[in-house]
Amino acid sequence: MSFHFPFGLASGDVSHDSVVLWAKTDPGASVSWRCGDAEGTATSDPKTGSVHVLVEGLDAGAQYSYSFSSGGELIEGRFRTIPTDRGVRFAVLCCAKYNSGFFNAYRAIADMDDIDFVLELGDYIYEAAEVPTGKQTPGAGIGRPMDPLGNCVTYKDYDTRYALYRRDTDLIALHAKHAMIATIDDHELSDNAWEGGADEHDPATEGPWSDRVRGAMTAWSDWMPTLRRPQDGDVVWREIDLGAAGRILLCETRLKRSDPNTPQGVTKTALGAEQRAFMLDKLAEGGDGWTFLAVPSMLSDLDHAIGDEEALFALHKLKLAEADSPKDFHDLWDSFEWEQNQLIDGVARLPRAVALSGDVHFSAEFASTRDGAVFDEWTVTSITSPNLDDKMGWPRAAKSLDYEAALLRNLPDMRWCDLDSHGFLIVEADPQFASCQWWFVDQVRAISNDVTMGHSVALPAHPEGTTS
Repeated sequence: MSFHFPFGLASGDVSHDSVVLWAKTDPGASVSWRCGDAEGTATSDPKTGSVHVLVEGLDAGAQYSYSFSSGGELIEGRFRTIPTDRGVRFAVLCCAKYNSGFFNAYRAIADMDDIDFVLELGDYIYEAAEVPTGKQTPGAGIGRPMDPLGNCVTYKDYDTRYALYRRDTDLIALHAKHAMIATIDDHELSDNAWEGGADEHDPATEGPWSDRVRGAMTAWSDWMPTLRRPQDGDVVWREIDLGAAGRILLCETRLKRSDPNTPQGVTKTALGAEQRAFMLDKLAEGGDGWTFLAVPSMLSDLDHAIGDEEALFALHKLKLAEADSPKDFHDLWDSFEWEQNQLIDGVARLPRAVALSGDVHFSAEFASTRDGAVFDEWTVTSITSPNLDDKMGWPRAAKSLDYEAALLRNLPDMRWCDLDSHGFLIVEADPQFASCQWWFVDQVRAISNDVTMGHSVALPAHPEGTTS
């Protein structure tokens, strides 16, 4: 472990010609940095010790080495800029609960030399206590306790929790190898968060929700390789230009989210008015190459599975339906039906578009037909957060197979699913083709280097001008 840089270094918010470099050292320290032929000095934040450096004027599609040095110590990393004239290949991940497992998937991605960047769909940390006070699943008891032991409520709590995560050697390796572009989901804040509160936030004992959000977002922007400052009014959502391959529309669904208990209607929103208008306009205008709508939580409906006893059991255990009733779980997109339909229709209307999503702690491939158009969605499982086998305490890919079959039987739009495995996606796109591979680690309860591809899909299945 580095003395002056105990959390390693990171790169993020990469584009064709720029990147944000990050490190954390002693507060107020003089830090030298280098990136390719560019170099300079910076002073770390006088309170937090973080350094954020924007480097511009880079070449597209190039691999760069970079470094920070302070106190006679040098730390080095690598990243790639996004190409403009070729296809792009990137990893997609989400949902890393520290006390639920080891970050074997992060190590697997760090070992990959053929990806351009990492897309993080949220739940980079979990705010919950070591012994959860609400509906969240207890830790796995594998010697990885949360710090602090209680719920994260104040800025100091969140800052301490990020420090716990960023000391993990596998996460250090991931950040040292690949640039990360991240959004947030609820656990960067609190379980089932929305604009005015969260299921497990009690203003009487934990203070105003706005204070908690500001503390959480201040910690996020301090620890992440980004210049986005949501606590100062910056938006987290953004468009990522992939050059000839297309674009990613990266969404954020918590900071302006309507109260999920309010009635359905046009004004009810997970995105907020400004982001909604931006995303729908971008979907309407389309463009060359592929459009990837990246949303923290799965867009496709699970309604038709609720009437099946086995399918409903799985949904209950995964917190996708209320435990005491067959009604939809209010934290899903089903609670924002008008907006959900607008997004799905927008993706389906484009000749080359896919939704990328996470949050639900299982893997899935969806392909549905809407008015003659096809909506495709690729859903990534969790890094460590509990899947069905974890929650039930049974072996992987054993008893869960019956519940996977029940979901597939009742959800004709679901082409494939895996309720147990942990891992990540590798998405590849060029102007004509896009593909997705679901990669799984063999376990998370112990350190392991074993990783296998569990499923893959390529689009279009029949290229233009062919019949097979």
